Amino acid sequence: MNDLTYTRIVSEDDVDISQLSQIYKIPEISQFLSISDNYFHYVTNTENVYFYKVYANEKLIGTIHLEKYESLLYMDILIFPEFQRMGFATKVIKDIQNDIFKLNYNKIEISIDERNVASIKLFRNSGFSFVSQEDELMNFVYEKTNG
Repeated sequence: MNDLTYTRIVSEDDVDISQLSQIYKIPEISQFLSISDNYFHYVTNTENVYFYKVYANEKLIGTIHLEKYESLLYMDILIFPEFQRMGFATKVIKDIQNDIFKLNYNKIEISIDERNVASIKLFRNSGFSFVSQEDELMNFVYEKTNG
């Protein structure tokens, strides 16, 4: 698999926002990841919030939402349904773990709906540890190691 490339959305005028808004409404996505009407305003106008489009061979295949608080990074990843189970999410996670966005974090946290078995397996296989559960959300943590 070729390397993935990432483009940060920095403006609400980004050409792909309309398409992305529609993708987030697909039931198999919206059951686990939903966005508000002002979501793209939030991700383009909030300090320490980073929203990236993910490309494979110049084709838009997904998105990443990152929020950094001190040395803690919160993360959401979406690989579009037609590109799932091809190893792209694993590659995105490895890139984030390798800090390609230069966010200088020590720990990553992610919350996953308990019904999202594929994502739970993905993050466990990527070195994340289960730490707690709040209602239907399972919380996982990845801590950087020195070395």
